Amino acid sequence: MLPHLEIRRVGRDFYIYSVRAGRANAGRCEDPIDSLERCLNDAGDSLGHYFPSVSVSLDGQDLGSYSVRRLQQNPVGLAAELLVKAAPGRTLS
Repeated sequence: MLPHLEIRRVGRDFYIYSVRAGRANAGRCEDPIDSLERCLNDAGDSLGHYFPSVSVSLDGQDLGSYSVRRLQQNPVGLAAELLVKAAPGRTLS
């Protein structure tokens, strides 16, 4: 089973997230986190003990599957990649 990490922007540089595994909500962070990098790292830490990879969406746009290890070890690089993929007007393949 591949869990889904749904990240929502709630301010210019603030994010919240929720994690679903199947039909169950596996976790949620409703206190805004002050950067996408920290949001990814926090979610990675909560998933790392249970799942090797996760499907990620940002503001409702599915952006693909990533290793949980990458969320934990390279959140800066992954955040940059996700923001490029989620850029307005870009079509994803």
